[in-house]
Amino acid sequence: MSKVHFVAGTPNAYIQEPGLMKTAGEWIAKFGKKIFIVTGSKSWESVQPQLTESLAAAGVEYEVAPYHGECSYNEVARLQALVKPEIELIVGVGAGKVIDTAKKLSNDLNKPLVAIPTLAAQCAPVTNLSVMYTDEGVYVDFPVFYRNTLLVLIDTDVIAAAPVRYLVAGIGDTIAKWYESTACSTGRTQNLPTIGGVQASKLCFDILLAHSDEAIRDAKEGRSSEALQKVIDAVILFSGLVGGLGEDNCRSAAAHAVHNGLTTLPESHHSYHGEKVAYGIITQLVLENRPAEEINELLRFYKQIGLPSKLRELGITESLNAEQLNEIARVSLSPDGTMGNMPFLVTADMLIEAINKVEQL
Repeated sequence: MSKVHFVAGTPNAYIQEPGLMKTAGEWIAKFGKKIFIVTGSKSWESVQPQLTESLAAAGVEYEVAPYHGECSYNEVARLQALVKPEIELIVGVGAGKVIDTAKKLSNDLNKPLVAIPTLAAQCAPVTNLSVMYTDEGVYVDFPVFYRNTLLVLIDTDVIAAAPVRYLVAGIGDTIAKWYESTACSTGRTQNLPTIGGVQASKLCFDILLAHSDEAIRDAKEGRSSEALQKVIDAVILFSGLVGGLGEDNCRSAAAHAVHNGLTTLPESHHSYHGEKVAYGIITQLVLENRPAEEINELLRFYKQIGLPSKLRELGITESLNAEQLNEIARVSLSPDGTMGNMPFLVTADMLIEAINKVEQL
């Protein structure tokens, strides 16, 4: 573990409010008048016409580059070739992979990033890293950056209008912060940033247990309620703050490592990041030999809000053979992954046994 006391913190500015896209241009114009937007087609539609109208009203010139489906090194290189020298800001409009792609692009070009998430599915807008995949969607690594997102703009109405399954997946991804940060920080220096990161993860956990039900009901009705706003802040802002404060002492652990391993199965690509992470949480708890009562309590919460707890619920309907299990274990245990943040050594046999136990719960 590095002895450097490094804290990334949070974005320079984070704003969440209903109808924010109507004034987004005013905020962006404070930092630059020529911007390069990375976005997917559905994400772009979800912020129209309010975003482009507000950009025009604020005198912001923009170029739009369609995102091609994966946050890969090839995709970032393709986009980099499109960015003109006069561009002042990189803007990511979309879900986690879009934001991570824009984030990697902005850091490679040394240009500030504005993140406009259209889903509350993970904390990508706030974190100082990008999770990279192959062009086929298999996990590769996660480069860490030493600069923060300049500006995060969240229109609660846009999140409320999105399919609720994304919100549920975001809740799954955020619940992992509590279990993973406590595992990762075990046996490490308990400086104030580390303590703060763990406490932020506990706050996220408590908020989600208390308000997820109501927030999901409101989102199904397209209502930008107080409960939904709290859950969005937990999923995006405070979830990102866990690693922003604790850094290497509060990174992901087994839950995200299992997610990475599951990406080797093409059938899993139809499930969302947070759904695979949710499965990984249960696997981590089994690895840690947590009490059955604790695991069952979490499983009841999963069932209540619609998170998956079995491989078949991730679209993996056929029993896995030894070769598939070994490949999941190989990627999950990659030195470039997060399994090494567990406070004990996890072997391939241990992980495969844990997955088999999860399937029997």
